[in-house]
Amino acid sequence: MSFNYTVKTQKRIEQAIEDITSALSEIKFGVLGTLDFKEIFAKKGIDYPHEYKLLEVCNPQAAKQALDSDPNIGLLLPCTIAVFEKDGENYISLAKPTVLLSVASNTELESMGKEIEAKLIEVINSSK
Repeated sequence: MSFNYTVKTQKRIEQAIEDITSALSEIKFGVLGTLDFKEIFAKKGIDYPHEYKLLEVCNPQAAKQALDSDPNIGLLLPCTIAVFEKDGENYISLAKPTVLLSVASNTELESMGKEIEAKLIEVINSSK
């Protein structure tokens, strides 16, 4: 089982992020923050020639429900979507919530993970 869902996009990195952010808001998800690895590495004196941005995405209602079920689930939150360049091509990738939540062995969260994953895959497909 793959831990991620990845698609190629013809869009520029910034355009893909704008489209993802817009599509997320339609399903009551938001971007909590964006990690720009190229920028982070540059500040540490490390050359990284590729764009790689990691979006931390969250649905507050789902996050609350998950934390109410088990506070340790917070270690697996928020969901992450990467938008990156590799070999001259741009990609969008999701860390699958179903795979992440499977380590918790919490059947209550299994259906939530499936629902969230399906929605996020739909967002990615509509944004590619």
